[in-house]
Amino acid sequence: MTYRDYLDRADTELKKAGIEDHSSCARLIVCEASGMNMAAVILHEHEEVSEAYVKRFEELLSRRLEREPLEYITGHTSFMGLEIICTPDCLIPSFDTEILAEIAVNEAKKALREAGSKETVRLLDICTGTGCVGISVAKLSGIGKVTLSDISPEVIRVAEKNAAENGVEAELIVSDLFEAIEGKYKLITANPPYIAGGMIETLAPEVSVFEPRLALDGGADGLSFYRRIVMGAPEYMDEGAFLAMEIGDEQAEEVGDMMKERGFEQITVHKDLAGFNRVVSGFWKG
Repeated sequence: MTYRDYLDRADTELKKAGIEDHSSCARLIVCEASGMNMAAVILHEHEEVSEAYVKRFEELLSRRLEREPLEYITGHTSFMGLEIICTPDCLIPSFDTEILAEIAVNEAKKALREAGSKETVRLLDICTGTGCVGISVAKLSGIGKVTLSDISPEVIRVAEKNAAENGVEAELIVSDLFEAIEGKYKLITANPPYIAGGMIETLAPEVSVFEPRLALDGGADGLSFYRRIVMGAPEYMDEGAFLAMEIGDEQAEEVGDMMKERGFEQITVHKDLAGFNRVVSGFWKG
């Protein structure tokens, strides 16, 4: 059988299993099994595959048919053009979360221009998970360093590896939000758990079964972490510092109101490419 035969088989079986992104997933499986990119697969699509390829293909397809996310199967994903290690200890970096990173990159560049020295532009990424947001902001903005914080030691080890792999200087802190944080920061980013606890079991198996509940459960109403972040963040923010948080698409008004009541200014709701509310940001004037 050829690469094309296996591509068609994967697409058919994944579609039959009810996996929505079956076509893109089939391509990724064939690429991962072969070690080639899609352009190379197409170039060699009529060639017979090797025994090693068949073994790897069958493993990947079998696990994906069980609804295990491909990112956990392969152990990596892409975020903001960076290669990110991804394990079941961490929430899988989402394409939608790139909105948060892009906003923070722009603010970091602005802060860097105004400061004239990257030494004074400190970035803190809490609930960091794989570290994808903080690492990409530090690397792409030119700041070059970041403080990454998470409550899970296992998660922090993954974030540490990702920072090293992407050439970013990182301070790693195991902390329940701001509990172990010290000093002041110019930018704080967060992608906290924001799904109401009772709703998690209704989500797709890829999320409800495989992703860590610790990274999903935002309490009874999904807002418990926002209350704590908004109340606690100002103590760790320079005057004029920037706070940006990813949100669920129906949480913008409530999170924005929290920030306003706490004293944040220029509160802005940012939409993702699908038009859903995705990030709320604001400045702390002190």
